[in-house]
Amino acid sequence: MAVFAVTANAQEEKKVKPSWLNSLAEHFHFNGYAMADWQYHDKSTPNNEFSVEKIIFIADAKLNDKFSAEFMYDFRKTSLHELWVNYRPCDAVNIKIGQFKTPFSIENPIAPVILETINLTSLVTTDMIMGSNPLMMPAGAGRDIGITVYGDLFDKKLSYDLAVMNGGGRNNKDNNHQKDFVARLSVKPIKELMLSGSMVLGTGNIAVTQAEDGSWISPAAPGVTGFKANGNYTRNRFAAGLQLKTKPANLRAEYMWGKDGNFNSNGYYATGSLNNIFVKKLDFIASYDHLKNFQGKQDRYTAGLQYWFYKACRVQLNYTHHKRGEAEGENSILTQVQVAF
Repeated sequence: MAVFAVTANAQEEKKVKPSWLNSLAEHFHFNGYAMADWQYHDKSTPNNEFSVEKIIFIADAKLNDKFSAEFMYDFRKTSLHELWVNYRPCDAVNIKIGQFKTPFSIENPIAPVILETINLTSLVTTDMIMGSNPLMMPAGAGRDIGITVYGDLFDKKLSYDLAVMNGGGRNNKDNNHQKDFVARLSVKPIKELMLSGSMVLGTGNIAVTQAEDGSWISPAAPGVTGFKANGNYTRNRFAAGLQLKTKPANLRAEYMWGKDGNFNSNGYYATGSLNNIFVKKLDFIASYDHLKNFQGKQDRYTAGLQYWFYKACRVQLNYTHHKRGEAEGENSILTQVQVAF
């Protein structure tokens, strides 16, 4: 009887005073992923290469029912990806402050571990928000520093994001007095279908020099006009698209338009998958995307397979044909192993 009492008291005390390890597990969650590739490109030198693309570590903290935080770091590029704090007063309202993905387009906020192709985002998404365009936050990886208010309404049939961001990109200070205003609205008329529209209204800044005619030009963006003496220029983005998710097939498609100075750019993509073909967890992937900006026009065709061998772990095989302007297209074979925990 005494033994039982001592045991019961010990168990009760353990419930009242959990160990530091239990407390850590209760409030923090750690995960991550890595991607390793072998790629062949028939127009490149060297024409094939092994590489490690990403080594991502993520720490999520749930402090209580209202406050949470996240830290994301890429050990491959030794770069901070995200660091933010989120306050959730109710289901319809969340307030996030810090460095995070800009809520523009359907594709940009999607995690790389879910995106279907080895190239990840489409040409137009990469140009408009990810940073391949030297006028749009170079190397920003679709992230910026700021504050956003977002949430779900009407039983998650409508979602919204309203953000004010620096416009300088990931890990960068703001480079002008202006801020970017970002808005996104998504509607689900049925469970399987989402319709989305988004925009970025902002002012970019880039180094400029004065030409003989008195105009301001930038070595980073030949052919683009509309710069001012301080290097500021109009930088707006608009996107509209849809996402269809069913068990046998998925489809995502978007059109985007942008304005940099006096130059307009546009593009679109459509990416789809047929799921569980022949064997369970084996998917067929196909994608087409087009981009036209001040650097010219590009078209890319992708087809491939992916096999999910364990939860978020997969092997992928892609064939791509990438054509830039009137030049002969490049053919590529891409393979990738993704491991996540």
